[in-house]
Amino acid sequence: MIRIIKTNKWWIIWVAFTLALAAYYANSLTGDDKDVFLPGNASDGHYQIEKKCDTCHGDGFDDKETLQKSCVRCHSKELKAINDSHPKKKFTNPRNADRVALLDARYCTTCHIEHKTDKTLSMGVTLPEDYCFICHKDVAKNRPSHKGMSFETCDDAGCHNYHDNKALYEEYLVKHNDQKNHLDNIALPKKDLKKVFQEKNEKFKITLTEKDIDSPEEIEISQKIVYQWQTTAHAKSGVNCKDCHNKKSEWVFKPSVKLCSKCHDKESEGFLASKHGMRLAEGLPAMKVKQARIPMRSDAGHKSIDCQSCHSDHSFNTKNAAIKACLNCHDDKHSKSYKKSQHYRSYLLSQNSSNSKDQGVTCATCHMPRISIYENYVERTLVDHNQNNTLRPNEKMVRAVCMNCHGLKFSLESLADNTLIENNFNGTPKRENKGFEMAMIREELKRKGLIKDDKK
Repeated sequence: MIRIIKTNKWWIIWVAFTLALAAYYANSLTGDDKDVFLPGNASDGHYQIEKKCDTCHGDGFDDKETLQKSCVRCHSKELKAINDSHPKKKFTNPRNADRVALLDARYCTTCHIEHKTDKTLSMGVTLPEDYCFICHKDVAKNRPSHKGMSFETCDDAGCHNYHDNKALYEEYLVKHNDQKNHLDNIALPKKDLKKVFQEKNEKFKITLTEKDIDSPEEIEISQKIVYQWQTTAHAKSGVNCKDCHNKKSEWVFKPSVKLCSKCHDKESEGFLASKHGMRLAEGLPAMKVKQARIPMRSDAGHKSIDCQSCHSDHSFNTKNAAIKACLNCHDDKHSKSYKKSQHYRSYLLSQNSSNSKDQGVTCATCHMPRISIYENYVERTLVDHNQNNTLRPNEKMVRAVCMNCHGLKFSLESLADNTLIENNFNGTPKRENKGFEMAMIREELKRKGLIKDDKK
């Protein structure tokens, strides 16, 4: 009898353990944040959503078309905006069939395979570094200037990128070859959200005060919150409590990105496409600072990132969001060097001038630049909240950011200098970009008719 009881006891333990293990695996496979059977860590660009497999894979695996649709879903706008140098249509052209046979560039996963950390290079590329050579092995025949150059130099110091070459086109280098390091007419685009909204709706021309507050009587609002709200652009532009806190007549204590997007739709769209907001875009819990792969302040690790993280709930001072909010979390060398840089000094000088308070260089000036868009036949200047648009690769920053103040040559040489990047551009670049010299020589040969103009 004793032996039977002991046997049953072990059976009960075994069954309980099996059920618990089955429940764990079931939850891991069906939940939003899967981590079981992950074949390996994802790249720096995708690791935040690596546990939500169906974001990329759908309902199946190893299907090129499914994966391609997932890539395009997230990256098509970005590739269109930069006028992709190697679009899919280039490789569906029958004349390039021989190249496709060597490197099938019709599919993103040919060059970017996830979960292969031991093979992943910068920009998430998983091909060997000589992949350009596969199609361009005869480049020196058409471009004698390239003779003797090794394959590692293709993207060296701002010469070529696979997708984005908007700041590197030969004619662009020629056009801006003589620009000064520091331009004479330095000016950042001015934000005009308030003006655009006022043109659409008379409501936004009204300045609200404490007596105008429209929150329900049962909701207690501290005097501190009232004061904070009154000092913001919201109160000065007719935006009341219910505009942010009401959702289908229900009071929302902490508005979501979706609620913010009622007015800030393009800003929210950019945020959700960025590393800051990509988890929210996929229905996952907001990113926590400690999840970042770059150095972050340990005392900020517990913080979740949403709109209020940088703009606060009621005192969303854009100056705070442009510098302090960044440095409250980021702890890398580049960030920590900002307050020792010329950029920060330019910001301090701008604050002492009534004519240029909005013209100093902040963290956001470079990583969330002001861009112009056309919406419903109206041109509008807004802040691009997708910092990826100026970081992958960093030459994407040149047109949107650097050339507001600097010449093209100085900008490209600075962005190719890792020491300068680390010290937040506190100095001058030590390495010359040879691309300008090569472009000018080729331009002279074309002018003399010694070589054929590619465009003729």
